[in-house]
Amino acid sequence: MTTTLFEQTLTLARQLTVHEQARLIGALAEVLAAQPSPAAPNATLVRLEAFRREMESLGPDAPNFGAALEADRQTRQTTLEGEPHVHA
Repeated sequence: MTTTLFEQTLTLARQLTVHEQARLIGALAEVLAAQPSPAAPNATLVRLEAFRREMESLGPDAPNFGAALEADRQTRQTTLEGEPHVHA
């Protein structure tokens, strides 16, 4: 019967003190945290593409977030100063 590297490592880890096991877990967590997740970018890109297609499907009725922000900025500027701002 062959023993896998994982089983060998687990056997060795069980021989460590509780404090050493905690240090090992911490070190492994840091190594894993530094690794990029291959599924995350792909899932994100799929969601982004779906959102882009949905916005495209709205055609000319699609919300223009830039224009909405600019209109809001102008409204706030007028409210604060009482007249349109020089950049309006």
